Amino acid sequence: MYSPEFRLLLEACRFRGCGSDISSAYEIAERESPDWNVLVESTSFHRIGPQMLSLLGMIPGGVVPSPVLDKLKDTVQDNLVRQLRYVSEFFHISEWLAEEGIEAIPFKGFWLGESAYGDIGARESSDIDLFIDLKNLEAVKRIMTSKGYEGHETLDLLTDDYVRREIAEYNFGRYEEGVRVAHIEFHWRSAMTFYRMDISGNDLRSQVMPGILQGREIPVFSPAANLLLAVMHHGGKDCYWQLRQVLDIAHILRRNPDLDAEWLLAQAERFHVTTLLLLGVRLAHELTGVEVPEAFAGCLSDKRLERIVRGRFRLMALPLAGLELYKDRLASWLFKIRSRDGLWVKGSMAIYTLRKVIAPRMVPERWRHYFFNRKIRRPAVG
Repeated sequence: MYSPEFRLLLEACRFRGCGSDISSAYEIAERESPDWNVLVESTSFHRIGPQMLSLLGMIPGGVVPSPVLDKLKDTVQDNLVRQLRYVSEFFHISEWLAEEGIEAIPFKGFWLGESAYGDIGARESSDIDLFIDLKNLEAVKRIMTSKGYEGHETLDLLTDDYVRREIAEYNFGRYEEGVRVAHIEFHWRSAMTFYRMDISGNDLRSQVMPGILQGREIPVFSPAANLLLAVMHHGGKDCYWQLRQVLDIAHILRRNPDLDAEWLLAQAERFHVTTLLLLGVRLAHELTGVEVPEAFAGCLSDKRLERIVRGRFRLMALPLAGLELYKDRLASWLFKIRSRDGLWVKGSMAIYTLRKVIAPRMVPERWRHYFFNRKIRRPAVG
C-alpha cells in the first residue's frame, strides 16, 4: 500500500478523462491526513509541480492548506519564467551558430513542454538541451566562449580523442554576479559510450522536421525521435526513477497517436533498447491511462514487463532519502544492464561497471588511479 503522499503524486499525473476524477484525491487529502511538507518535497523531486498544483487547486473546501498551494504556485511561476528565459536564450544561441552554418536542434526541456505537453510551463526543466554534429563542437565552444559563456572545466582536462570517443555532451553556463542563470548542454550522441546506445545526429537526420516555437520556425526532431531519445535518457540512463520521466513518454504518446512506430521499433532494436521502449510505454499507460498505440499493445500483456513496472513504482514510492541513494547504488547499475537487449550489450556494460564502478571502491584510494585510464587526461602544462 502506497503512502497518501505518493498516491496524490500518482493522481496528479493521471490524465483527466482516462478513468480518473478528483474524488480519489479529495478523499486522500481529507481523510488520510497526508504530510503536506513531504508532499511538496516529493513533488519537487519528481518535478511535477504544475500537475500537482492543477490537482490540488481543484480540491474544494479548504482541505489543502493555503501555504501548500502558495508554495506550489511559486514553483510553477518560477518554472514558467525560467522556460521563457530559456526560449529567448535558445533563439540567441541558434542565431549565433547559424551565422557559421551550424544547426542546433532542441530536445527535452522547453521543446517537450511546447510540443508534447502543449504548454511550455507545464513541464519542469532546469537546462537547455541541444543536439549538434560532433564535427562542429570546436566551433560551438569558440562561439559560446566569445559570447561570455563558461565551459566545462573538467571536460577541458580530457583529451579531444577521449571526449569524442566516450563523452556525449559539452556543457556551458552563463553567470550573473557569480550565480548561474543558464545551463546549456550540447549533445552529439544520446549517451556516453558505456550505455551502448550511441545514436547520433546522423542517425536522426531523417527525423528532422520544421517546428514552430513562439511563432518562429526551428528545426526539431519528429515525435518518434523525441520518444526514442526520452526512452534512452529516462530509461537507459536514469532508470525511470522519477515520475516526470514517465510523464514525458505519456505526453508524447497522447499528443502523437500516429507517430512513426515502424521507424521507432526499428531504431529501438538497432540500439538494443526495445525492452526500455516497451517498459516506458507500459509505465506511461499505468501512470496516466494514456492509450497505447497498436504497435506497442503487446507490452500490456507481457508478464515480465509487469513485474518490472511494479518494481519501478515501488522504487518511486520510496522516501526521498532512499531514492537519492538509489541512483549511485549497485541496484541502479544492475537495472541499466538487465533492462537492455542483447548479450553483447549486457556483457560490455557489466565489464565496464565492474572495472569503473565496483573495483575502484574495493581498493585503497591511493591505488585507484590504476583503474582509470590515464591516457584520457591532457598532459600537465609547465
